[in-house]
Amino acid sequence: MKKKILFAISLAAGVAIMSLAADPAGGKLTESDSIRDFRAQITELRAEVSKLHQQTQTLESTVEELKRSRIAVTLNPQPAPSATAPPALIPSPIPSRPPTVWGQREVNGWTYYIVPCEQQSR
Repeated sequence: MKKKILFAISLAAGVAIMSLAADPAGGKLTESDSIRDFRAQITELRAEVSKLHQQTQTLESTVEELKRSRIAVTLNPQPAPSATAPPALIPSPIPSRPPTVWGQREVNGWTYYIVPCEQQSR
């Protein structure tokens, strides 16, 4: 009987020691620590929001200045002729007969024709 009681007491003490060792109270964050962390995050986020707000105001003012100055951007697909540009190729007059087709081929569903040039381009 003594052995059973001694065994039960030692078993209970072992379980109590193991439960305390597995979950130490010092490892957990207290509520005040987590609140302090959240407040630090809030402060950082507010600083970031104010910085982004300033950038937005700067960009908006730049856009307004551009609108006021009426800068028009025109897209010119053809470059202006310059003195060093080679002369433009002028197509030859309409030939008296249609060109001879050397071959008709197809690649990826697209039909293309091989047509010989009678005269070399100038």
